[in-house]
Amino acid sequence: MEKKNLKVLLSIFLVALVLRTGFILTLDNSVDVWGDWWDELGWKITSGQGFWVNNPYYSTGPVFYAWRPPGFPLFLSVVYFFSGHNFLAAKIALAILGSLSCIVVFLLAYEFFSNTKVASLTAFIYAFYPPGIFWTGYLSPVTLEIFLSLVIVYLFYLGGKGRKLKLFLLSGIVAGCGILTRSLFAVFLPAVFLWLLAVHGFKFSFKATILTIFACFLIVSPWVIRNYNIFGKPVFTSTEGGVVCYIANNEKSIYQPSGYWDPTGNINETIIKNVIGLSELEANTYFYKAAFKFIRENPLKYRRLVADRFFRFWKPAPHTFSGPGENYDFRHVIIALLTNLPVFILAGFGFLFSFRNLKYYLLIYLVVTLWSLPIILFFKTVIRYREPLMPFLIILAVTGIKGFYSLRKRK
Repeated sequence: MEKKNLKVLLSIFLVALVLRTGFILTLDNSVDVWGDWWDELGWKITSGQGFWVNNPYYSTGPVFYAWRPPGFPLFLSVVYFFSGHNFLAAKIALAILGSLSCIVVFLLAYEFFSNTKVASLTAFIYAFYPPGIFWTGYLSPVTLEIFLSLVIVYLFYLGGKGRKLKLFLLSGIVAGCGILTRSLFAVFLPAVFLWLLAVHGFKFSFKATILTIFACFLIVSPWVIRNYNIFGKPVFTSTEGGVVCYIANNEKSIYQPSGYWDPTGNINETIIKNVIGLSELEANTYFYKAAFKFIRENPLKYRRLVADRFFRFWKPAPHTFSGPGENYDFRHVIIALLTNLPVFILAGFGFLFSFRNLKYYLLIYLVVTLWSLPIILFFKTVIRYREPLMPFLIILAVTGIKGFYSLRKRK
């Protein structure tokens, strides 16, 4: 890489880090307002207590050993190993990770535009992108998911560009880390196969995908083996999927402002009474069956829920009744609208302009589609689930800007 590009990367990193650290310092970093078991599990790993949580369905039930995937707790445990149980240190680590994501945005944008200035514009847009800053202030896996999704796609592009199979081994390692963070990262495997099939034909795409899957499985296998020793069955991700599917697909979720109804922890609910006495895996299976039974028996209501989840996933501003620790307020809504609406509009135009180089952009289309579709079709849907896709939409938005500039130049 040219020396001037190294200076640009350093500038991008420092600007992003200052913004993220500055935001973090405005928060109360003596508490973890997010909760959701991530910090608890991270500290348990560090302090040698194992990897388990109290029964999330009813307080007197047996503990759960695979309720959450281990990726983000392992990340936190590394920070805690060096800093102690320090929330500020964990958030600064997320700020560094988020700043590194901005560098990967530059590298990926350079692959698309072959222009340092345009790639810098793309990276600086993401450096200032409010949700990219916001989520570094909370002990949630969002920032890690964004980083992993960017690195995976960047490695895919490098491997496809140079037809270098060893890069697909590396991408498979990162994809394995992704799956251990959120099971949805498995969609990157069919995405790369379909993209390579369109660009390089069957032979190369098959070899590259097999290598990616192989490396991915090597990374995931310790978690699978650990779970097999506990449950007597292989568990590749977590045991939370069933209830997340159910709370999004039941009669009561239709009438909730959030779009889902969560009965966990309420022993008086019939659905919770039905899982009393079931093992962790049996409860997970039970919730999946209950969700798909509702879908089969209520196709019209299911379509209504899917439509609602589609709009929630792509909603430009968050609902004010949600938010980490406290509800989002009017400021958050305005900032989100001023940020997301231009990105969405320009990305739409970028989609049209990108037809000139369709094969190269196809991977982005596949990643956006295959990531969003399972969430919208089957699971609880909130805006933060789309954050790993936003860097790619910003690349499309810059494609739109570049396309308009080219049209103006011709005129």
